[in-house]
Amino acid sequence: MASYDKVIPPGREGKIILEIDGEKVSGTFSKSATVQTNDPKHSHLTITLAGKIIPYIEVQPANTVYLAGIYGEAVSKDIVVTSNEKKNFQILGISSTMDDKITYSWKEDQPGRYTVTLRKNPKLPTLNTWGSISILTNSEKAREKIVQVSVATRGLIVCQPSQLNFGPVRFTPTGALAKPAEKSLEVFKVEGAFEIKNVEFTSPDYKADVEKLDNGKRYKINVAFQPSSKKNNYHDEMIINTSDPQEPSLRVILIAHGL
Repeated sequence: MASYDKVIPPGREGKIILEIDGEKVSGTFSKSATVQTNDPKHSHLTITLAGKIIPYIEVQPANTVYLAGIYGEAVSKDIVVTSNEKKNFQILGISSTMDDKITYSWKEDQPGRYTVTLRKNPKLPTLNTWGSISILTNSEKAREKIVQVSVATRGLIVCQPSQLNFGPVRFTPTGALAKPAEKSLEVFKVEGAFEIKNVEFTSPDYKADVEKLDNGKRYKINVAFQPSSKKNNYHDEMIINTSDPQEPSLRVILIAHGL
């Protein structure tokens, strides 16, 4: 926001007041404002405001926590919570929007300094999701501090590549595909064996052939793409159904561009 003296008498001074909304910036910031005048020698002036926002409650190393690991793996992260407002700072409690996915605890390392430990539920299925924890404090200016939490469980079954790009597919002048486009990928499990039960598609334009490699630990899936009609862009999915109880299905994105 800005306020200023619109008319400045000759030989006098005027004021320009610039304000930064502290809720819309964080950390170190630099903002500029352009001043337009009727002075032919100085028609445009630039004023720069630079500074650093110091939060009432500070979370280190960041206000976002990432918890990622494979199924069954114990994953935890620590954050340190302190106050720039008062010496007798206390955490009164913590709640979460994702209590089925994480657990949390906190301890006071020294007066006014807390370590909060976040742990991912190791039994979560394969997923990527977001949530948050709310830290309730005795701060007079910021009673509640929100910390974002990202939770991801990576599966033991890997698809290489993770998507199939058939690239440009060329049609004849009559609208038929010149020849089927073919791509393949390999599917394997980091630990242990598994079976591919079947392969499905979200479009009837695809067919798949599954080859078993390495005694059931690795599979090769050959995919043929023969669209029934021409489109500028194709975006479909292949669903690989497996015998693994933790990863019963895998989804692979299929893309192409019609010429």
